[in-house]
Formats: sequence, C-alpha cells, structure tokens
Amino acid sequence: MMQKLIKTSCAIAAEEIGKEKADRIADAAQKRYEELLAENAGDSKALQPHTFRRIYPAIAAYEAFRAEGIESEKAVWYVREYFQRYAAKKVPHLQRMIRMFGLAKKIPKLFMKISVKSFGPEAGFKYEFPESRGNEARFNIVRCPYYETCRRYGCPEITRAFCDGDDAGYGNLHPKLIWGRTKTIGRGGDCCDFLLQYQN
Repeated sequence: MMQKLIKTSCAIAAEEIGKEKADRIADAAQKRYEELLAENAGDSKALQPHTFRRIYPAIAAYEAFRAEGIESEKAVWYVREYFQRYAAKKVPHLQRMIRMFGLAKKIPKLFMKISVKSFGPEAGFKYEFPESRGNEARFNIVRCPYYETCRRYGCPEITRAFCDGDDAGYGNLHPKLIWGRTKTIGRGGDCCDFLLQYQN
C-alpha cells in the first residue's frame, strides 16, 4: 500500500503535471521511502511517528519530484499542500468540539501537555521554557529532528512545509485562541517560539 503523504502529494501534483507523470513519481517516491525506512530502522519508538509518517515520506516525495525536473519551490509546495489540505479537513472538527464543549480556555494547557509528550526529548526535541503569562502555552524548540533529518538528507527546505502545517492547524481554532509563533528553525530562526494564548 502506498504511503499516504506520498499518494496525496502526488495526486495534488497530478492536477498540474498530469496523472501519468504523477504516478511515475509516486512509484519512485514509494521505493525511496522504503529505502529510507530500511536505512533508519533503528529510529527510536518516540521518533518513528515523526520520521516514518511524515519526514521520510516527505523527503522521498521531494526527491522524486526533483528527479523528474520539478523545481525545488514547487516540489516543496506539493508536500506543503498535503498538510494544508489535511488541516482544512481536520480543523473544522476541532473547532466544533472546542465550541460544543466549551474547551477554548483549556486548550493552551492541553496543547502544552500534548506537545511536550509527543515532541519530547526521546524523539530528539530540545526545549526551553520562557516564563508564561496568563492562560498561555509558551515554549521554544531549540533542536528539531524535522529540520535535522531533512538537512542530513540535503533538503532542509522541506521543513517549511511542516512549519506551515502547524500554522494551518493551530492558527484558527477559536476566536479567543491566539497562535503567536513568530519564527521557526525550518524558516531560518534560532528556535521555534511556540505560543498559544487564550484571551478573554
């Protein structure tokens, strides 16, 4: 079965480059993805949800796009668009749940707890915790395996697609929830300064 990110990003590309070429890219990307899994079979259990489901398929798709002559910016865009469309499907469900159960005020603390657990040191992330003010989740990621892995494979530019996916996912959850991240490592920053704030 073809990996989901590869299948979807190539289907998005097919809208512009045609199904035949997109299918050829998808097959090459799937083969490269399987090679990446074999090369990195020793990834920790904490890291695998990131590398196996997102990073390696994104690298594989990007490399396959580039091998077919698609320029870098467009190849990144196809990967980015996967995350944008994924967020467009998921965010309305989150918005309804937040409204239905009156969760907006609780979201910053939940966001902090889930983020630190899912993106923890065991997966290669390193944090700093600036002082929080009021009802907000504030933390800086100063080491990011998304960026480091993409850089190791010679394509750090892909990391922007993951960063943009965060913005699409968290930037419009509720009118009183402010997504205040201003920089990311993947966009050239010295850290990813996460901030999700509830404003009365």
